[in-house]
Formats: sequence, structure tokens, C-alpha cells
Amino acid sequence: MSNRWVLVDGYSVLHSWPQFTSRKTKLRTLEHRREALLRILRQYADQSGRPVTVVFDGYAAKRKPPKDETVAGMYAGRGLEVLFSDKGKTADEVIERVVALAPHPERILVVTSDNLERQIVETLGAQSVSAELFAVETADVLKELAAAVHHHGRQPRHGMTGLREHF
Repeated sequence: MSNRWVLVDGYSVLHSWPQFTSRKTKLRTLEHRREALLRILRQYADQSGRPVTVVFDGYAAKRKPPKDETVAGMYAGRGLEVLFSDKGKTADEVIERVVALAPHPERILVVTSDNLERQIVETLGAQSVSAELFAVETADVLKELAAAVHHHGRQPRHGMTGLREHF
């Protein structure tokens, strides 16, 4: 497990990952696609042990949910933090500010497919990866999770081994 903090440009990922860009998926509301992304990233955070912060442009949400409601509140304290930029600010600006103010920016991995944003955060000391490459890492981590769940499900239950021998 790595102690790096993963800082995600939410809409960059939504517009880059195939599961969110297909015709069928695009028919779903933006809110549903956001929540599906957050479920994936929560599983990633749980399995990888890496804290994840997802930043969305606040202007793209019809209404910005309060911290204790739906999107932000659902994931609080589960290794996943959800932020919406304030009116007049972009997710890029929030990400840049977080990296600039971080005491150890070298421990931050910024996920975005915006090449200019990647250059800026790298100049500030963070690492960056495209949304497409992060999709591969996320898929690998989720495969590890699925394998662990499958393996755990195949373990004999405590006290259940050898029952047939008793009958």
C-alpha cells in the first residue's frame, strides 16, 4: 500500500472512462454517473488504502449538495472525500490550490486528462496521471478486491468443516 493521496478531477474522469462515455451511459443523468464513479473510487480507496479526494466543478451540478446529503455525505469518512468547487471556481483551481498548499505535494497523485493541468500540478511538485491510465490502475485494484472476495467466500466457515462426517 502506498501513502500517496489521490486527487481526482471528477468530470475529467467521467468524460474519459469508457463506462461513462457510451451512448447508453450518457442517457443517464449526470448525478447518476457521478454517483457510479464515486462507488468505484470508494472501492478503489478501500482496497488500495489510499485516500481519494474527488473534485467536481460546482457549476456543472444543478445544485451543490450539502456536505451531509447524498454525494458528499455518503462517502465521508470512508477513504473518499467529495468536493464541489465554489461558484466562479473550477475543479482545476481547487486542485492547484490543494497541491500548492500541501506540505508534501510529492505524495499527491493528480488524476486528470487535462494536459495543461497535469503540467501545472507537476510544476507544483505533485505527480499526475491521465484519467485513462488511472482507469487501468483502478481496474487492477478492483480485480484484486474481487479475487479477495471470491477467495474469502470459498473459505470454510468457522465450525462448518467436517459436518458431513458427523452425520
